[in-house]
Amino acid sequence: MHSRLKLDIGWRDLIWTAAGAPSSKQDAEDAIAAIRATFASGHVVVGLSVRTLFDALLAEMATPAGAPVLMSGVNIQNMADIVRAQSLRVLAVDVTGDTLAPAPGALAAGQEASGAKICVVTQLFGAANFFEDLSLLRQRGVFVIEDAAQAFADGSHIGLREVDVSLFSFGPIKRRTALGGAVAVFRDAELARRVEERLRTYPVLPEAWHRKRAAKYVVLKALSAPWVYGLLVRAIALSGKDPDAVIGAAARGFSGKAMLQAIKNQPPRRMVVLMARQIANAPSAQTRRRICDEFVGALPETARVGSAARDNAYWLMPVRANSPQSFVSRLRAEGFDASRGATSLRALDPERTEGARMLMDGVVYVPNPADLTSRARSKLQGAVLEALTDHG
Repeated sequence: MHSRLKLDIGWRDLIWTAAGAPSSKQDAEDAIAAIRATFASGHVVVGLSVRTLFDALLAEMATPAGAPVLMSGVNIQNMADIVRAQSLRVLAVDVTGDTLAPAPGALAAGQEASGAKICVVTQLFGAANFFEDLSLLRQRGVFVIEDAAQAFADGSHIGLREVDVSLFSFGPIKRRTALGGAVAVFRDAELARRVEERLRTYPVLPEAWHRKRAAKYVVLKALSAPWVYGLLVRAIALSGKDPDAVIGAAARGFSGKAMLQAIKNQPPRRMVVLMARQIANAPSAQTRRRICDEFVGALPETARVGSAARDNAYWLMPVRANSPQSFVSRLRAEGFDASRGATSLRALDPERTEGARMLMDGVVYVPNPADLTSRARSKLQGAVLEALTDHG
């Protein structure tokens, strides 16, 4: 069975992380300098995760309790949890399934109605959109945060010029993973300095923590081989557990009620060094884009997700189905691990955001065709089209 999500890290880097010599303070400083060279469009701050950076940023902004924060209607639930933990209110703005962004005018209308002074726009599934309302929001004094946690691939997208902060993730299931770590690109040097000072008050996670994490992902990467993965999925199912839940929990970096405390740490040096290596050695995503564009182009229009996005690095391959569970069953029978729960993305306010709700109600994640052989890719295409015809 072909896994829906591949760890985007080579064996050499993974084993070096698990068993290599300790990273020195100078190694970490050199790594941060290299990261800053890549994201030279702004002032760079490195943290343990996007959640860590987002939480520290909101804390430094000291926004009055109860103030609204505009957010794209589909987002990681933890991001909304962090907003609420800062005593702020989440105001979800609907998104469309074709662009994976709010419709033109939606952000401006939401801001005008609420008076929000903070807006979080999210790049979903690897898409990289330009949000047409940003100039108007900036004119109104709105602080705009680009959550680009899912958008980094080969350095082609390193942040929108029109935003105040861009956030990028290198967590376990992201492209160019460092098994954790994140980058914030600030336009305001003083705010960047304050956030960095706050982060320095957090405990530094030990090298052993990262080694242990790497050892876990050595096992997960080995288990992702198709014949092994199929046996694993069947074994989990026979034990009476949900394979989606078990595998998803094993792959994610942060989960559960302890998240708000777990994010208040600094990354170990080894993670920072690995992050710099992964960023510097990122191959061109041109072939990946071409393969995925062709795959999406062959789907019925109603099944396409994000096909009108400005650009797409295809972190995941989402497909929209009318009968998602039947679609999942059909693809698994054909040897492809389709899933409805590959990420913790949610419609933040499904009662008010119909587009976000409809998208997330129908989305299924299938193995990325760019991660498959040409023969497996062709088989996946046929299986998807048949499943959509029968159950879509």
